[in-house]
Amino acid sequence: MLVAEKIKAKQKKWHQRWWGILILIIVGIFITYVGAFIYQVVSLVETQNQLLAQSYNASSLDDSSLRNSINIRSMVEIPEAPYFGPVQANVVIVEFSDFQCPYSKEAYPILKRIRSEYKDAVKIIYRDFPNFNIHPDALNSALAANCAFEQNKFEPYHDLLFENQDNLSLDNLKNLATEIGLEMTQFNQCLDSNKYLAKIQNDLQDGLKFGINGTPTFFINGSLVAGVIPYDSLKSAINILLSTGVQENVNLNSGSLTAPKCSTCNK
Repeated sequence: MLVAEKIKAKQKKWHQRWWGILILIIVGIFITYVGAFIYQVVSLVETQNQLLAQSYNASSLDDSSLRNSINIRSMVEIPEAPYFGPVQANVVIVEFSDFQCPYSKEAYPILKRIRSEYKDAVKIIYRDFPNFNIHPDALNSALAANCAFEQNKFEPYHDLLFENQDNLSLDNLKNLATEIGLEMTQFNQCLDSNKYLAKIQNDLQDGLKFGINGTPTFFINGSLVAGVIPYDSLKSAINILLSTGVQENVNLNSGSLTAPKCSTCNK
């Protein structure tokens, strides 16, 4: 009888053994996780495309009527977003950006200089606006930056992402996290679980709601300026705002400040 049981046990196929069942469970969990991630990313891309089309349709709205109907500053200057500078400031710049966009990288040294020169007077809020259609590493970079923000290391990680824009692979995102001393178990769990995907989607929806169709795009005390702003022009606008103390309804003649930005470009 004992011999028969042994023979029967040997005849069991691998998926009928305990270790085979365990492997199947692990594979099932992995497939479910990957499927859920792909679904979230596809949904996010579809949302981006739909809202982008809506923003083009709404682009003919009169800017003053838009400003009278809603408080733009309360919508774009959200307190939970990463920021540089003081908590409260008379001049607040909100940047909608993409870590893989070459024009956002072009704006990076300009804003870094402003951060240094006006560190106690100007608040710069960073919000995510990744274009997945032309920048395949933009989403992971945005997720990673938010994970760095979770550990109070957004500024150095933000800078490293732009300085390493030619290599934003998942492996290098983790290497950069190690470089600035992030706690890697927490960082890896945060990044691998797409913890801040909903937050990025909210940034994207807010940006498109106000007609943004490319990066970088700025709101300076509520005034929208699209494209890379030259250092001298941005500095002049900041000094005017600081000297006059004007907080709302600022006219920066944004047309003269507008420069190239990533929208449907091939860069």
